[in-house]
Amino acid sequence: MSKKNNKYSKKSNLKRYFQITVKRDLKVISPRLAFFICSFILTLSPHAPLFANHQQRCISHSEQTTIIDKTYHYLNSSFCQPALWFDDFFVDERISEDSQAGTMVRWYNDFSLDEDKNFRYKTKLTARVHLPKVTHKLKLVFESDAEDAVINLFPNKNEPAENSLGLRYDWVVKEQQSLNVKVTIKPSIEMRYRYTIPLSEYFISRITQKIYQKKKLTGSATLLDFDVAISENFLFRWTNFVKIETKDRLELGSGFTLYQFISTTQAFSYKTSVTAQEKPNHYISNYHLSLNYRQNIFRKWFYYELTPELNWNKEQTTPRESEASLTLRLEVLFNNI
Repeated sequence: MSKKNNKYSKKSNLKRYFQITVKRDLKVISPRLAFFICSFILTLSPHAPLFANHQQRCISHSEQTTIIDKTYHYLNSSFCQPALWFDDFFVDERISEDSQAGTMVRWYNDFSLDEDKNFRYKTKLTARVHLPKVTHKLKLVFESDAEDAVINLFPNKNEPAENSLGLRYDWVVKEQQSLNVKVTIKPSIEMRYRYTIPLSEYFISRITQKIYQKKKLTGSATLLDFDVAISENFLFRWTNFVKIETKDRLELGSGFTLYQFISTTQAFSYKTSVTAQEKPNHYISNYHLSLNYRQNIFRKWFYYELTPELNWNKEQTTPRESEASLTLRLEVLFNNI
């Protein structure tokens, strides 16, 4: 009888231990996990089915596409690359920086709420204007030095991107390469070269090299992309960057993005990345995980986005902190006005 009671006692103690352990772990994990799951469910609206009935063999630009120019027509006609459509739809600098399109005005407003119920608001205006009676290679620009696509994949709250007014000259605009020079009133000067290498019908690589001077700061940034067209509706992108600046600073990162085509007005992007500081001290500064849903509604020039994301930040002398947030973006985008 005592052995039987002892047996039940062990089972009871084991069950109690399991319940206490699970409750303790869930108490720590559940707020962030629940926040991210709820944000994910909110993002998957009834108007955005997970699978689209898209019959075209390759996603090429339609009449609504206004940014893609002859540089990318070459790739689109020679290679089956949905990257062109996704970069255009998400207003990626990989398209807009190489484009010979006319005026572009982009104004977005971000409304963010984190898990601690802290509310943040950010607004940003970006513009590129052709100067009248001047060669189309010369543009008046109002933009930041950092590309939004890189900031979204490798967020860094310690380096806010500020816009400045300047002039950009598109020195070389060819089918697979481009070279431009930008001078701003900060003052700063930047030279940017980009070369696209089609490796196969469904696989391309792209290297972007920047050299810049900002007052007493000299720097170089290298961005390397590999795009794989998984299907007509999915594109996988592997992005790597290295940034070197004077004052003995070295930063690098690697990230993955999966794009999903829903319709000509809807798309998803799923992102994950890791960012590290190598100099003056080496440590991983951030882990990033996010989902982005973008849709064109009401008018051709009006968009909204929903972005739940998780970041695990770390400073050189502070412990790692995690933050979950949900961002609503309202955007106005005009091209060739």
